[in-house]
Amino acid sequence: MDSSYGRRRAGGGPKLRSQRGRIAQTWWSQRFTGALERTGDAGRLARGRTYARAGQVVELHPRPGAVGARVQGSRPRPYLVEILVRRWSPAEVEAVVAVVVENPLLLAPLFEGDVPPGLVDLLSSTGVELLPEDAEVDYDCSCPDDGEPCKHAAAVVYALAERLDAEPATALTLRGVELPDLLRRITTAASGPSAPVEDLTRHTADFHRMAGPLPDLGVPERVPGRTVADDLDDLVLGPGAAGLADVLRPYYVALASARVPARPRGGSSRR
Repeated sequence: MDSSYGRRRAGGGPKLRSQRGRIAQTWWSQRFTGALERTGDAGRLARGRTYARAGQVVELHPRPGAVGARVQGSRPRPYLVEILVRRWSPAEVEAVVAVVVENPLLLAPLFEGDVPPGLVDLLSSTGVELLPEDAEVDYDCSCPDDGEPCKHAAAVVYALAERLDAEPATALTLRGVELPDLLRRITTAASGPSAPVEDLTRHTADFHRMAGPLPDLGVPERVPGRTVADDLDDLVLGPGAAGLADVLRPYYVALASARVPARPRGGSSRR
């Protein structure tokens, strides 16, 4: 029952796995919901848990720096909820990269659905918090309730906590960094600075200029009585070219002696 605005309509969204007791099962999602529970109204939080468990959060879309959601309340159309989380600054992202480069084994558990406490502690020691504090979170909902958070926003936080249980890398997304992008940054930083690239534009004027005189190739010694015709490859010319070397030999001899020879005997003439 929605006590403020009438009977709650069936949401049709996914119901939470935890139907009794604590919703957040892991230490990191418990710390995430703790930011909400330290400042939120107890009654609204209780109704938010009821909404989340009943499947009233019909859409949940984490994105860099925020979570967008739709929550079915008492009205026909779901309420639009947005939870904003302070994104890391570029300097904070670089600090995260530096920590992981020095402690590379701390990042691997994120790919396996775990958050090592050592990673969070090391980041905190550099002034960077993975899990947002209450002052870093803002709530917005299209419902008339001016409570912050209202029960619809609280429902989104609890639904998100269960998402964080299974997908802890979502915490990075809320901070404005996707895990694959962070991994690329870490890989680049770990490989060290790239070698400087030489500016080749200053060499364009010399591109077609010879670096120096060509070496003396010399003149090959001529074997007496041998011409180029004797070097023709019968395998390349094919079987139909038998005797071609004998026909061409006088011409090569004539070229070498700079005189035109008489046509070989047996040659045909065309008029």
